[in-house]
Order: sequence, then structure tokens, then C-alpha cells
Amino acid sequence: MNLVWLPHCAPFSPTARRRALFLIVLLALAAVGCRREAIRVYTVPKEATAAPSTRPQISWTLPAGWKETGPGEISLASFLISGSGGREAQVSITRLTRLAGRDVEIVNMWRQQLGLGPLSREDVARRLQPVMVGGDPGNLFEIEAKPKDGSGTARVVTAMVHRPDSSWFYKLAGDAALVEAQKPAFVEFLKEVRIREPAPEGEETGDATSEPKWPVPDQWKKLPSGQMQVAKFAVPSRGSARAEVSISVFPGDTGGTLANLNRWRRQIGLEEVDESGMSPLVSALDPANPEAKLVDMTNNNKRLVGAIVPRGGRYWFYKLLGDAEAVAPERDAFVALAKAAP
Repeated sequence: MNLVWLPHCAPFSPTARRRALFLIVLLALAAVGCRREAIRVYTVPKEATAAPSTRPQISWTLPAGWKETGPGEISLASFLISGSGGREAQVSITRLTRLAGRDVEIVNMWRQQLGLGPLSREDVARRLQPVMVGGDPGNLFEIEAKPKDGSGTARVVTAMVHRPDSSWFYKLAGDAALVEAQKPAFVEFLKEVRIREPAPEGEETGDATSEPKWPVPDQWKKLPSGQMQVAKFAVPSRGSARAEVSISVFPGDTGGTLANLNRWRRQIGLEEVDESGMSPLVSALDPANPEAKLVDMTNNNKRLVGAIVPRGGRYWFYKLLGDAEAVAPERDAFVALAKAAP
């Protein structure tokens, strides 16, 4: 199937946009300025152009200085980063049909758009860097080149994650110096991304229209649930001390116990641990469900009690987080909530 990529600034119809979907995502680099270059034609397997039909929910922790700009025509989310002297960089999250096994072709198509030559399979393998996106392992690669319009050196940092039913691309692109300065924030941003796939038709989703029934104490106050959450509650305050309970459900374990433990540790300012450091921090939640885990951690005045509960083919995540003085009186009720089947 032949697809035509049009320069970023050229207007094209919705039909043309749909036909060019795959190559726009893979090849458009959001380089600074509008590049006036010849139209190029590529041959792509027909099945690669079919984007997944469902739209998942995504959550993240927004780094300082980033501005959310909403979804684009083909991106699920995008962000703008402004630097000194009018420098800019953009971050985008895009989902495509599963492209596992095509990393070399993807990297080389991106390189070609910056006027760089192709790399061998061995060279690509050496340049790919392991990265965690949420709980999923992925690969990160970087490209830097001088755009043809002479607008300054452009740099692109891209993370690729191949999930069971789709491939996800997280891209930081723009002014080279600004991108380099923002790379650590970008990597941290990737760690906090969470994806919740829509439940299959006819399956309970746990949203407001089919909310599970939990043994919630009367003194807990229901709050609007955030993205990726099925429920949220405020527990009674103790003077100025505050704490909240949140519940999320995912089709998988989002990377396993260690990845989730370290994500929670970062939330209260603790350093990550390895497998050997995990054992003292994790205990059994419920003898009736041997795989269910309980975590209880404190840092200064912040305390987090978390539970990971496999149930019904999905994973339920419960978190009681806040000031230690408010968390302590609610711990037993929280554990009972996590153990109870919704």
C-alpha cells in the first residue's frame, strides 16, 4: 500500500489525513519551523495502517514547566515546553497497531526525515536504551540533526513500548539544548504514565454507571474519581492532617510488585529499592488470596498504605495516602476494604 507523507505545514483533507496516519506518526518529527521539502512516497504493509479502534484512559504526573495542550489529530495527548529565548519542545503520546519487531525500520524512517542515513540492525540495537513506561518495559532512542531549514539543531528522544495489542510512542522533540535539559523530566514522566484499556463489551468496567459496592466506612467522604481511578474517598481529618483513599483497576499488574512498590515510594519521597530490599516492605494482605500484597511505608510525616489484589482476571490497586496522623486511624478499615470483593 503506497502512502504519501505531506510536509507538516501543507493543508490536507480529512481523507488524506486518515490515509497518511501511520507515516505521519512515524515520520513527522515536529521539528522547529515548517520544512518545505519534496513529497516522499513509502511502501508500508497494509495492516500497519490500522489504528486500534478503542481509546484507552491515560494518566500521568505533569512535570514542572510543561503545559498540556490536549490530544491532537493522531496523538492521545500532547504537551508544550517553553524555554528561554523562544525555544520550544513538544511531547506527544501516540498509539498505533502493534509494530513489535519493526524497531529498526521505525528508527531509520525517523532518521531519514532528518536527513540522516540508515543504521544497520546491529547499530540500532546498540543505540536502543531500556526504559520503563509505567510498568511496561520499552526502548528509548535519540536522534539529533540540523534541520534543512537551518532553524537550529533539532533533537528527538522517543520511547517505544509494544503492548499486547498495540504499540505506543512517547516523543520529546524540539530545540536540541532544551530537549537535552528536559530529558530527565521526560524519563520520570514515562515512569508515571498509566494506561487503562477499556473493558471488553459486556464486561463490568467499575465506572460510575456500574460502581462496585465496597464496605466503605460512613465517615469516609466520596470524592470525584480521577482518570485511571474507579473510586476515591477522603478519610476524616485529624486537625490539619489529611489523607485520601483511591482505587484503580487494570488488566495487568503494570510491571509487577517491585515496579509498583517503587512508584509508591517515589510518591512519598523515598528512594527506589531492588528485589532484596522489597521483601521487608511487602506482606500478605489476605490468606484467602495468597497473591494479594500489602505495603505500608512512611517518610517523615507522609504515610502510604497500598494493596495490590489480583481478582477476576484483573489487578486492583488500593492506596491510602496522606499525613501519617490521618492515615493511622483508618488503616484497619482500609485493609478490610482491600480484602472485600467488590
